[in-house]
Amino acid sequence: MGATLALVGKADYLSAMHTVLGFGVGLPEVLIILLVVLLIFGPSKLPALGEGIGKMLRGFKKEMKSMEDDKQAAAAERAIERDDRPEIDVTPKGAPDQKG
Repeated sequence: MGATLALVGKADYLSAMHTVLGFGVGLPEVLIILLVVLLIFGPSKLPALGEGIGKMLRGFKKEMKSMEDDKQAAAAERAIERDDRPEIDVTPKGAPDQKG
């Protein structure tokens, strides 16, 4: 830890420690929480607990992606409905007709 403090400023190191999870919970707090979970559930139940949390997070991620896809599809439909621009002819002038 001392080498880390020598490489970066103390304020930078402390701010990084307190933003591990993005909402003010740092590494020391996470370690304490993990220790308490280990004491409550015991080492035999930790794999099942981890598997359950993993399934929950996968389901949550899947639902979030589904909601985002639905949101993008609805936005695309609205854009198509609003698109009342006239067709633009991109054929170069003087090009021969391709009628048989």
